[in-house]
Amino acid sequence: MTTLIGGEMLLWSDLDGSHGPAPAQGDALRSLTSKACGRTLVAGPHAPSLLPAGDVTVLIRGAEDAPAYATHPGVTVLCGSLEKLSGSYDTVIALDGLDRLHSAEAPPFSWDETLTQLRAVLAPGGRLLLGMENLFGVHRLAARPTPPADTDWTVPDDRDPHRPAGHARLLARLESAGLDITHDYAAYPSLSSPSVLLGRTALNSPSGALSAAIAAAFPRVAASDPAALIDPVRLASTACRNGLTVELAPAWIVVATSGEATTSSFPELVINAEPVTVSSLPQGRTLEDHLLAAAQRRDLPAMRALLTTWQSGPSAGVPADRVVLTSVQESSGALVPLASPGDPLKALRAFASTAIAGGYAHLWPIQADETELTAVLAGMTGRELDPAEVPPADHPATPSTADLLSDRERLTRELSEAKAKHEWYEKMLLHREAEVKRVRQMNALLSATAPGRAATSLVGGLRAGKRAVRAVVRRTRGN
Repeated sequence: MTTLIGGEMLLWSDLDGSHGPAPAQGDALRSLTSKACGRTLVAGPHAPSLLPAGDVTVLIRGAEDAPAYATHPGVTVLCGSLEKLSGSYDTVIALDGLDRLHSAEAPPFSWDETLTQLRAVLAPGGRLLLGMENLFGVHRLAARPTPPADTDWTVPDDRDPHRPAGHARLLARLESAGLDITHDYAAYPSLSSPSVLLGRTALNSPSGALSAAIAAAFPRVAASDPAALIDPVRLASTACRNGLTVELAPAWIVVATSGEATTSSFPELVINAEPVTVSSLPQGRTLEDHLLAAAQRRDLPAMRALLTTWQSGPSAGVPADRVVLTSVQESSGALVPLASPGDPLKALRAFASTAIAGGYAHLWPIQADETELTAVLAGMTGRELDPAEVPPADHPATPSTADLLSDRERLTRELSEAKAKHEWYEKMLLHREAEVKRVRQMNALLSATAPGRAATSLVGGLRAGKRAVRAVVRRTRGN
């Protein structure tokens, strides 16, 4: 059943992603929404697969999204803007955030005012699941500027003093609204479709385990976002190593209660939809970290030993950033794969690409591209390989900022040279047109004089004689 409550957008859909970002989705979020209890409100665009069982009300602003929810048993669909909503709910789910809860006709409510409206429908003892995008997250640091989407009639204002800037301020704002924080997560790689949720227990664990978990759970940027300036996987891992996992997370998800709530066990860590414990993660740094550290030290023996151990074992086909070395001692550590193995040469090529893009290829004093460096790496493991035998990359390489700047300088130089040639050609053309005009004027002037008329008559007589001779020759040949 669908009810229009006011402020509905009849020709609009937030679910299909054609007007803006995709809705909140993914099995990782399903591990949170499944904990809903009592009368539940799902506010904003969420994939229908995230709807919990029981008495559920869905608030959407686009009428075209209603049929996607109406097929679920026991679901009530309210179409309209948040300020028109009334009632009381035991669980309020707003994992998509607060930016898509009002229609285009609604007043420009601030983040703080929207939170107040959502808080008003949360029953005493109720639970709120809230998501919020970090406007200074790794996803924004790695992204290129994009044209505004249809949903961007207003944009998140990072200078709005009422919008919490940072994780700590978000928690403080929710506590000032009378909510008790029970769980909070750093979400990677995005708010709409996170694959890693890092809870407090996970965030307080050694950074090596987190770095490995993040690297293993993220898809490579070439597969997920070819428009990124830099690889957000590497950026996120670097932030983790430097203790900035929370501060630079693309989004935060908070579970808060209004007074005493029904006890629910939320996971402390979610990786690719699977709730896990920090103690179950392999302790150590990724193999890629060790390889790049050896490259920085110009330690060829350590590099050769690591490559040989990697390529001679069962982890040979697993990318280096998804293999954990479980010991500080590189020579005695065990390799634990965090992904399914594939082609060993493709794994070697992926590391070669990382080494070149990160500026680590100076360890090898040669000018080599990915295929040539892959052949060199294979040679260090005792395998003779021709660069032509290296398989192509699964996805086109993402250009780095340095590549983009280099291309811009090259195009600027070529454009300047082309413009100079154009100006020269235009100048020469004008000069030659002036010369032709002058010669024509001179010919016209000379033709008007007596010698000129005589010369014209002579030329005409010569042409007539030439035609007569040709006619005689043709007649003679015909006889």
